[in-house]
Amino acid sequence: MRCETLNRSSARRLAALAAASCLTAAATAGPVVTITPIVVELDFYGWPITNGFGASENFAVNNAGVWLVESDTTNPNTDEDGLVIRGMGHTTPGTVLFTEGQALTLPAGALLDSFDSITINAHGNSAFNFFLSNVPGLAFDSGVYFNDTLLIQESTFSTAAGLSPNTPYIGWFEVRINDQDQILMMASVDDPAIPSSVDRALVIIDNPGGAFTETVIAKEGDELIPGRFVTDFSTGPHSLGFRNNSRTIFIADMDGDTATDGLVCHYDGTTITVLAQEGMPSPVAGRNWGTLIGTAVDINNSGQWVMRGDLDGATTDDAVIVRNGTEIIAREGSPVPPEIGAETFTGFGTGGLNIADNGDVIYVALWTGPTATNTGIFVNNTLLVQKGVTTVDGWTVTAISTVQDNITASPDGRWIIFEGTLADGRDGAFLIERTPPTCPADYDGNGQVEVADIFAFLAAWFAGEPAAFEFGGTPGVPAIFAFLAAWFAGC
Repeated sequence: MRCETLNRSSARRLAALAAASCLTAAATAGPVVTITPIVVELDFYGWPITNGFGASENFAVNNAGVWLVESDTTNPNTDEDGLVIRGMGHTTPGTVLFTEGQALTLPAGALLDSFDSITINAHGNSAFNFFLSNVPGLAFDSGVYFNDTLLIQESTFSTAAGLSPNTPYIGWFEVRINDQDQILMMASVDDPAIPSSVDRALVIIDNPGGAFTETVIAKEGDELIPGRFVTDFSTGPHSLGFRNNSRTIFIADMDGDTATDGLVCHYDGTTITVLAQEGMPSPVAGRNWGTLIGTAVDINNSGQWVMRGDLDGATTDDAVIVRNGTEIIAREGSPVPPEIGAETFTGFGTGGLNIADNGDVIYVALWTGPTATNTGIFVNNTLLVQKGVTTVDGWTVTAISTVQDNITASPDGRWIIFEGTLADGRDGAFLIERTPPTCPADYDGNGQVEVADIFAFLAAWFAGEPAAFEFGGTPGVPAIFAFLAAWFAGC
């Protein structure tokens, strides 16, 4: 017992030394980047994949590199031409998971008419909003599914305590799934207690594989700020983020002054916090937030968040990407990274952006200069893919989509899917893998050897995690010295 106490005291002294010192180590190399086409024009799935946006309409990827891509084929029967393809990593082709026109187990006799949200979590489970055919009528023609199991069909009464009795679901805009198999729904309902006939609600489903429950996060009519009430939510596919423990980021439209009615909000499982509000100060000195309704947001598992917003004032520098409300990642009118040249950002499109669990921000940007090369995909300020420069399969990337459903990333940021076109004319979905270099000193895996790695290691050591407590092969305090030796050596 005394030996263990001395060991932990020594470890704490080492932590204090790290905190008080200007320790430095060699920086690591950046991740190795691999890009492959996964679903592109002319791939064959019973029929060839079509061209244009039909080659890649929606997609998702998890931390294991398992991906889903919604696509269209040239099947002349338009009731059966759409499909969802599932694959893993860079192995292509994938396999067909769902096809338009296929029979569903429930509701009885229903056929899959079309797809909406495409999602996948760490367990390979998915949540979908399917549109249905061969059902009694339009009041029953959609449903929320956990994999291929029907959870809630349109016209079903909600069981959520936050909604009035006999409140039916009348449709869905988006669904999301997290690694705990919770499902978030951006739902349309008709709550008898709300005057309008179409009411919006954010609802979480717990335990979708069993006797599930429903919980309302927020709904039309809620008072999110004093004296102001929700009239609607942003319903776009990138205006909603969902992670473990019910953590949600969303955008609410309030009643009252239209100059201050848009809110970016965070739900942490119990409480809603306003992160940004139209007309209120932004992180750019002297500039307030402009319109936020419909913009893109995302959140990670630790609660870090990112948004793309517009500022009031001049339109030449009003678009900005901000992390955690204070850190400007990129701004219209500001210089691009110097390796690109003496250019400035001109915008960030209207599609998605993501924040990985380590805080990396993934986005698409445009800048001044030749149109053949002025678009790219970034992680923070590092350019991963550049139009007219990057090659895939020996062909130059000639276009990168900047509109809806253009990009998504796995929660850990290792895998990124984007929509683009190659010089040979093939367009569709492309998979980026960012493989971290092997570097024991980079304990937190952010691509740099920093003092933060020492603290991450010591936290794991005190918690008894084998990777830390047995680092270097000798358990206990010797593992700390082995790690410090690796840290000073760098990578």
